Amino acid sequence: MILMLMVLGILSIYQVKQIARNADDIYQHPFTVSNAAHTLNSNLVTMNRHLHDVIEAKSTEDVNKAVSDISHYETEVLKEFDIIFDRFLGEKTQVNNVYKLFVGWKPIRDEIINLVRKGQIEQAAIVNANKGTQYLDKLNQDVAALVAFAKGKAKNFHDHAVKNQQQATMMLSTLAIIAVILSVAIAYYVTRHHILTNKERLHRQYLVDQNIMMAMLDKEAVILDASNALCRFLGCLKTDLVGTPSGFFDNSDEGKDTCETIMRTISTGKEWKGEIKRISADGDIHWASSSILPNFDDDYNLVGYTNILADVTSKKLSLTDKLTHLYNRRRYEEMLPRELRLAIRNETPITLAIIDIDYFKKYNDHYGHPQGDQALSLVAEKILVSLKRPNDYAFRIGGEEFAVVFSNLNTFESKQFLNEMIQNVEALKIPHIANDVSDYVTISIGAQVMYSDRPITELQLYSMADKALYMAKGKRNTVVVNG
Repeated sequence: MILMLMVLGILSIYQVKQIARNADDIYQHPFTVSNAAHTLNSNLVTMNRHLHDVIEAKSTEDVNKAVSDISHYETEVLKEFDIIFDRFLGEKTQVNNVYKLFVGWKPIRDEIINLVRKGQIEQAAIVNANKGTQYLDKLNQDVAALVAFAKGKAKNFHDHAVKNQQQATMMLSTLAIIAVILSVAIAYYVTRHHILTNKERLHRQYLVDQNIMMAMLDKEAVILDASNALCRFLGCLKTDLVGTPSGFFDNSDEGKDTCETIMRTISTGKEWKGEIKRISADGDIHWASSSILPNFDDDYNLVGYTNILADVTSKKLSLTDKLTHLYNRRRYEEMLPRELRLAIRNETPITLAIIDIDYFKKYNDHYGHPQGDQALSLVAEKILVSLKRPNDYAFRIGGEEFAVVFSNLNTFESKQFLNEMIQNVEALKIPHIANDVSDYVTISIGAQVMYSDRPITELQLYSMADKALYMAKGKRNTVVVNG
């Protein structure tokens, strides 16, 4: 359609130019020749009249004046011949013949003038009536032929101009009709596309709002907006959430520490990824993977955050211990090989620590299994709190046996870190009357550090850590780290 408009437009412009060219041709050629021929004919008649004035002159002065007038108009006739020669579109011989006749008339005029000057008036009149009249009649006929030819050419040009004008009018009309149709079609398409685009945009917004847990936060982590999916997960109305501190949606006992860790990361413009723990009003525990991205204005100033979450409770329950909420043995067996590969690739040390509660069988025998379960939960919670970094992991791999995996610490640093964990557990002051080394529940830890230049398998790593634990249990409430 657009190509057709372009073709019609070009043809219309061509036709308009043809009209202009034909009009110019009419003016520059036939019209000019016709005017020049008419002027030439008029000047010939005037010259002939002045020739009669010569014959009828009463004095020499009258003769001289008439002769002067004849010379003047002769000059004008020659000018008109120049124009006709330049613009005539027919055979130039036709113009040459007329010009020769005019030149042939001059000797006759001169003869008549000389006879008059000699006083032979009657003889001059006879010459003019015979030869002069014949030449003039012939001149007038040939000049009339030039005029007729010029008019014929003018008519041809005019007919072409009219034809081109009609074609141009038709093309321009067609062009206008097509332009109107095209404009209507484009307007319809744009309007329909806009409507469909808005529908698609609203549909996408609806799908995002209903299915993606997302919140917009300001610089202080106050909630600016929240999706319906997130509201359902939190068990709150949007109106109850907007304008309140988010706490990054972790309301567990560890939530405050998690929130501080997150703020330290994202306030520098970095992204934070991890898991948050959410406890519902009826006490149910839910987990969500959380990704918090900084938002910047056009000047790259930090203006807030986008928090995207995903409910991983079902997955977490299948990978976590129901009593302690730590990762279970299945998760341990999945993650340890992966963490070993990452440590080798990143050329960083990695530590596996196996933790055992001292004299736990005696604890159960004395305090009972319900109290034993509570002690397990408290110890597990303290182990988890001791882990500060996102890539530190804690597992319950047996009855009273736990495992911790962490990286980027050498043998000495690992021992310091695990000693703090031992102190933190004893600081819980859970009474344990059957403990031979303390009045409270304590733990023993055996650990093995693997360096990337001396890689070993996960089974070898576990075996070495287990041997270290055996040595630690010889003393109780202590840590043995090999590396």
